[in-house]
Amino acid sequence: MKKNLGLVACMFIIFVVNSQAFDSDLLFDYAKENSPILQNAKADVLISDEKIKEIKSSGMPKINGEFSFQNFINVPTTVVPANAFSPAAPEDELIGLSFGTPINASYSLQASQLIFSFSYIYALKAARNYRELALLTRLQKNEQLFEEIKLSLGQVILLKKQKKLLAENLEELEILKKKTNNLISSGLLESSSINDLLAMELDFQGGLELLINNEELAKLSLKSMIGYPLDSSIVLIEGFSFSSKDDFLEKKVLNPNENSSIKLGQQNVILNELNLKATKSEGYPSLFGFFNQQHMAMRNSFNLFDSSKEWYPATLWGINVTIPIYNSGEGKAKNKQKELELTKAKNGLLEIENRIFSLYKMLKTNYKIALLNYKNQKAKVELMKTVYQNEEKKLTHGASNSLTISQRKMQLLSAKQELIQKEYELYKSEVQLSTHTNPIKL
Repeated sequence: MKKNLGLVACMFIIFVVNSQAFDSDLLFDYAKENSPILQNAKADVLISDEKIKEIKSSGMPKINGEFSFQNFINVPTTVVPANAFSPAAPEDELIGLSFGTPINASYSLQASQLIFSFSYIYALKAARNYRELALLTRLQKNEQLFEEIKLSLGQVILLKKQKKLLAENLEELEILKKKTNNLISSGLLESSSINDLLAMELDFQGGLELLINNEELAKLSLKSMIGYPLDSSIVLIEGFSFSSKDDFLEKKVLNPNENSSIKLGQQNVILNELNLKATKSEGYPSLFGFFNQQHMAMRNSFNLFDSSKEWYPATLWGINVTIPIYNSGEGKAKNKQKELELTKAKNGLLEIENRIFSLYKMLKTNYKIALLNYKNQKAKVELMKTVYQNEEKKLTHGASNSLTISQRKMQLLSAKQELIQKEYELYKSEVQLSTHTNPIKL
C-alpha cells in the first residue's frame, strides 16, 4: 500500500512539473527540498541539536566496564635484608623475594556522575544559543536563495522578452521587405533601397541567436540553483511580477527586529557573552561523584574459569572536588581573549545595523528611480511607435525610403528593448527591497 502511495505521489509531482509554469514561489518550494545549499543549512540545525544532546550527556551518569589480564613471565622481585629471616646473616647481605602470582586478571565496573560545574551550565546555554544561531543562518540562506531565484528568474524573463521582441520585429521586417519590393517593382524606389532592410535582418538574426543561447545558460544557472535536473526541461512564467504603484514604498517598512542579519549579530553577541562566562567558570570548583566495583584473580596457572577458585572483590565510592588555585596567568589571558571577542561581536552588530539602514535607504532610492525610468520609457515607446507608423505611411505613398524607415524601426526597437530593461530594473529593485522589508518565515 505504501509503495502504491509513493508511486502516485511521484507521478503527481512529475505531472505538476511538466504542466505548470514555475513562478518564484514554486521554484523556491522546489529548492527547499532539493537545493544543496538549503539541505546543508537544514543539516547544520540537526547538527546543533545533536551538539546539545552531546553536552547534556556529558553531565549525565557514565558507566564503564573494564577487563584486564596479565601474565608475568618473570614475577617481580623485591630485595630485602637477609638477617630479617636469618639473624646470623651479615647485615649487608640481601636476598630477592618474589611477591605476587604470574597469572593476574581483574574486571571492574566504574560509575561517575557530575554533581555540579559552572562550566557545564554555561556550555549547555552556549549549545542552545548555537542552535538558535544555526536556525537564523538557515533562515538567512533561505532569504538569500529566494532573492537569487527571483533575480535569476527575472534574467530568464528579460532574455525571453528580448527574444520575443526580436522575433516579432523579424516578422514585421519581412512584411516591410515585401512592401519595399512592391514599390521597387512599381518604379517608386530604387532597387538598392532594399539593402538597408536586408542588413537589418542579418543583425536581427544574429541578435536572436545570441539571446537564445543566453536564455539557455540562464535556465541552466537557475536549475543548478534550485537542484533541478539539468537535463530536464522546465516551464517558467513569461512576464515580470511587480507593482508600479506609487504607494508601494509606503508598505515597505524596515523592521530591524525581523531582519535576519541583525538577529544573527545579536545572537553572536550572546554567544560571546556565554563563552566569556564559561571561560571564567573554569576557575570555579567542580564536584564529581564516583563508584567502583572490582574483582581480582591471582593464580599460579591459567585457571581463570575454574569456579572453585576465588575472585577477590574490592568496592569503593567517593567524591572528587576540583578547586583551581593557580594557573600561571593562563586563565587571565583566556578571559582577556574572550572579552576582546565580545567587543568585536558588539562592534560587528553595530556595523550590521548601520549597513542595513543604509542599504534600506539606497534600495528605496533605487526603486523610486527605477519606477520613474520605467514610466518615462513607457511613454517614449508610445512616442517612437507613432513616429514609426507615420514613416511607414509615407513609405506606402513613396514619400520615404528604406534608410529612413529602417532608422525609425531601429529607434523603436531600441526603445522597446530599453523598456524591457527598465521593467527588469524595476522588478529587481522591488525584489531587493522586499527581501529586507518582508522576510520569509520557515
